[in-house]
Amino acid sequence: MPKNISFVVGIVIWGGICIGNWKRKIRLSVDFLFVSFTVFIGYVFVCSLFTSQYIHSVYIVSGWILFVLMRNGKNSTETFNSILAAVGVLSALYGLLQYTGYIETQSYFSVTGSFDNPAGFAASIVLCYPFLLCQTSNGKRKTLKFMACLLLIIVVILSGSRTGILTLCVVTLLFYALRYRKLIHRRRIFFISGGALFLIGLFIGLIYLKPASASGRVLIWKVSAGLCKEHIIQGNGLGSFKADYMPEQAKYLSSSYADESDRILAGNTNHPFNEYLLLLIEQGLIGIALFLLSLIAVFRSNVVFDTPALLTLVSIAIFSCFSYPFKYAFVWFMIIYCLASLNQREVALRTIHFNKPFLLIILFILCFFSIKNIIFECTWKRISLVAEKNNGLLDNELSVFTKLYDEWNGNPYFLYNYASELKNVELYKQSVNIFLHCESYINTYDLQMQLADNYYQMECWKEAERRYKLAQCMCPSRFLPLQGLLRVYAKSKNCILAERVALEIINKRIKIPSYTVSIIREEARNYLRKKNI
Repeated sequence: MPKNISFVVGIVIWGGICIGNWKRKIRLSVDFLFVSFTVFIGYVFVCSLFTSQYIHSVYIVSGWILFVLMRNGKNSTETFNSILAAVGVLSALYGLLQYTGYIETQSYFSVTGSFDNPAGFAASIVLCYPFLLCQTSNGKRKTLKFMACLLLIIVVILSGSRTGILTLCVVTLLFYALRYRKLIHRRRIFFISGGALFLIGLFIGLIYLKPASASGRVLIWKVSAGLCKEHIIQGNGLGSFKADYMPEQAKYLSSSYADESDRILAGNTNHPFNEYLLLLIEQGLIGIALFLLSLIAVFRSNVVFDTPALLTLVSIAIFSCFSYPFKYAFVWFMIIYCLASLNQREVALRTIHFNKPFLLIILFILCFFSIKNIIFECTWKRISLVAEKNNGLLDNELSVFTKLYDEWNGNPYFLYNYASELKNVELYKQSVNIFLHCESYINTYDLQMQLADNYYQMECWKEAERRYKLAQCMCPSRFLPLQGLLRVYAKSKNCILAERVALEIINKRIKIPSYTVSIIREEARNYLRKKNI
């Protein structure tokens, strides 16, 4: 959240400075790329208006404003390219220091850079790589630039990002194939075949490097495909994936189509690991069609394919097949910068003029909602830390949480946190109401377990049983739902089902051995001993 908000704040400040320096009217050339990008962004913006998270609308409008500023600006492309190359090198050095232990990470992973996981870090390095690679064929200090490129490649390998490694190889081969196409023209079949075989071999090798992870993504894609069926034309709505995926996974894993390996691999999921699939699910065929329109505009651009802008767009396209790059503000900045730097072949369709007050009003609205969101998030973070320090909510903190709930900014994770705090202070009924509200936005295994625990404490055995069973269907390899079911059946005097669940716990295959699993299995054994089984 802080980086995304910083992205918006930066655009507002930059926009204010640019508008202050421009003349009374702002002149903007409208071409095919501008129209296609604006229509696509406009469609996504309209979809965002039907969600509770107004901040999504702020991000979308900010992206369009950035595109307009960059298309209309007189900034030096070479200067920007050099800055991005330097950012890539500095980020790589930061990651290298993390890997060697000179800088500690607050994560399980050894290399994350300034991101929360290696995926975002690798994406940032890979997107800066073309700007450095293109400088190796001209100018001075070519050896130093080659060494810098090698540094970026090494750091991406150390991060363990298989998508990052594949993308670097594709971009490097594409760059040299295009740069030296005249030399390889006579033997193009040999070079194309060799390059294709290398990439196919690399792809297969990366799959076998982490086969369980690859199988898990295939499972996610299979389940996600089922979400497209109901509203294939207009999509299920922005942000709907987090609410719809886990129930769909539970449905799939309970069917005859799933095998035991699928049930072992299944876990909590909030992204399909494919941006195109996410676009189809949430925006439907309309969103895909508008995206393809923008893609056509890119191919019509009057830019050779070995330029940094197009190579970066290729990098984003590959990353989007296997990861979630658009989660990060830096990726949004890069794709908008690259699109804005493309020049169209045809003459502009027309020239339009914006009055300064029009853009100033938009910037003011963005600023207002951004500040409102920042105040909400900071207050929430502060009160959460106080509650954690006090091991629960006091009356004062509870009143602040209640006030924040009345002024909710649309962030579903606030609802989850608020409901969890209510549960911790044994306000189970209120907690259930908030969790049910949250369920409309993020329906996960953890949320179902929290609801089930609340119903258990309220002695609503039927509802507790239903929620534990749903959690078990979502993630069949987990033991906690079975422990909950055992306790529900024991409390409700349903001995037959309790014994059946206890035996299932003892005989269940363990995915990852842990102390918690040992305790649950011991509890099941103790129950059976009491029943002399």
